[in-house]
Amino acid sequence: MKQNFAIALLASLLFSSCDKLFVIDIPDADQLVVVNSFFNGDEELSLTVTKSMQPQQNEEVVELKDAIVALFRDNTFVENLSYYKSPVDSLGRFYSSTIPVSGSTYKVEVEAEHQSKVITQSELPSMVDIVMDKAIWVKWITAEDSAFTIRYFFEIAFNDPPEDNFYYITASVPVYKLDTINNTSRFEAWQYAEIVTGELPNHELYINNALLFKDANFNASLKKITGTATMYSIPDHFIYNEDKSFVLDKSMLHMELHSLSKDAFNFCSSYAKKLATQDDVYSEPTVIYTNVENGLGVFAGESIAKKDILIHY
Repeated sequence: MKQNFAIALLASLLFSSCDKLFVIDIPDADQLVVVNSFFNGDEELSLTVTKSMQPQQNEEVVELKDAIVALFRDNTFVENLSYYKSPVDSLGRFYSSTIPVSGSTYKVEVEAEHQSKVITQSELPSMVDIVMDKAIWVKWITAEDSAFTIRYFFEIAFNDPPEDNFYYITASVPVYKLDTINNTSRFEAWQYAEIVTGELPNHELYINNALLFKDANFNASLKKITGTATMYSIPDHFIYNEDKSFVLDKSMLHMELHSLSKDAFNFCSSYAKKLATQDDVYSEPTVIYTNVENGLGVFAGESIAKKDILIHY
């Protein structure tokens, strides 16, 4: 009855010529448990557990630190996860001692006070190795503001397994921080390149300039991808707070081929669509994919093949 009254009142406001402002107090929706994890076979499985946030409210993220998080492998209980937050992280995580294995399905059950029990599961796909690679420096453009463009031609290939498979690729170069006093350097970050290729006509653009795609057009065959990787920066260094001790290593191109579970692909695809329309006020709302029963978030596996390619000049 209260809901019908609110709708009737809203309709009368929309079709009335009165200029008075009425504020309708609508109760907040129930907050849900949010579970997030992209797990792989290179490290122990971990995840975050938080409460969902109300739309258009600048709230702090609420962590459910006291939640009971149980991990299962192929429906067999493995362990309860432990919460830990390092001093440098904004959010803590629940950690396991389990390194996921390809071909297995992992399930998590989360119980938190005053919240419904949430369940989520996904498999870890097998890694697909890069079997052929080549990269050639092709262009250096210097602009008036001393910025430059570096462009490489690259070629990679991999053997696609027979089942349906989902991927994304990235290209990047390493950035090192110099210690001029001790004459040493250490790895600081990756600078991601903009990839252009005609080999993946139905790809979607994902974060870090990644190209997201599936194997519908080349299933169970050797797939070659050729294209260009372009980086935009300033000569020989980054400037972070006027610190000029960051050096871009232009001697190599780092390629990654991410083999995604179907859950991981569905999430990435929905997020890619959101990124593509975020500046269009007339676009349809994008629903972000979730595989968390009674909650929100994504719990999904990925296997990552990495290849460092020396640049031929």
